[in-house]
Amino acid sequence: MRTTLIVALISLIMIAVALTLVTQTVGYFGDEAEALNSQKYQNYRYHFVMIAHVTEESYWRQVLAGSAELCRSQKIALENYGPRFMNPKELERFLEMAVLSSVDGILVAAPNDPTLKSLVEEAMAKDIPVVALSNHLETSGRISFVGTSTYDLGYKTGQALGQAATGPIRAALLVNSNFSENGSRNYLRGFEAAIRNRPELSISLVVNSKGESISAEDQTQSILKNHPEIQAIICSDPNDTLGVAKLVVDLNQVSRITIIGYGLTSEIANYIRRGVIAGVLADDPGALGVQGLSALIRLKEGQSTQEVYNMPLYLINAKNVDSFYRQFNLAESR
Repeated sequence: MRTTLIVALISLIMIAVALTLVTQTVGYFGDEAEALNSQKYQNYRYHFVMIAHVTEESYWRQVLAGSAELCRSQKIALENYGPRFMNPKELERFLEMAVLSSVDGILVAAPNDPTLKSLVEEAMAKDIPVVALSNHLETSGRISFVGTSTYDLGYKTGQALGQAATGPIRAALLVNSNFSENGSRNYLRGFEAAIRNRPELSISLVVNSKGESISAEDQTQSILKNHPEIQAIICSDPNDTLGVAKLVVDLNQVSRITIIGYGLTSEIANYIRRGVIAGVLADDPGALGVQGLSALIRLKEGQSTQEVYNMPLYLINAKNVDSFYRQFNLAESR
């Protein structure tokens, strides 16, 4: 019995130390003086945690910035954990710590990994409300979701290709492997529906992507080498979009390859201005932060039991890139 108690005590100490180390680098929203106080949580109504599979760092900074004002007005402490190198083991560790610490609520953006889904189900079993951001998690429970409908994304991406096309086009689709199985199917269904009445547009190749710029460059090189018939490359992830654009420029294929991507970063905006990328679909990251946090508050306060909110998607091209870039970065600049 004594050995069991010692082991349990050591485990709790390790968790506390880990949380202390992590929270040294996270952002709190609320009174800054309280945020630096070791007893900070007692001065807030709720202690929420955001755990994000950070595929694009600037995007998640904007998500946090968007939720900042709501946190201040509602007296909420919001911690942000995100592995720098998309390490799923770190995500597991952060999520496990949040569950063991019995936080008041969790915002999570993560791939459909079995271990992560199991931890989310454990949180819900402990009555910790959970909202999935960006990527829908296919759990056995009724999980709330705020993010992009993959069907809408596929459909609007197909429409964007139709607007950019000046003749027959055979396209390669890089489909984000972080999508769930249903998400991937819905994305393809949406894309196919959008081009159904455009016989000059067709899908020649579908490739699963890792959501990493370097990997996307390698995949693009393989596509252009082995499939010379491809005239357009379609991306569903910001890092894929960047990787494709970089290689198309390096190989001097800008005039031949039409790129339709996803997400709006400073680099992507520059590629749009230069005519390398024809257009991207994107949501407003600041609005995602507000909607996700609002849903979590309603769940915590018993105003709802499950919420699904599909974020509006915007087609961004050379005509409107500057106005959208200013709009999306407004919250972060405050």
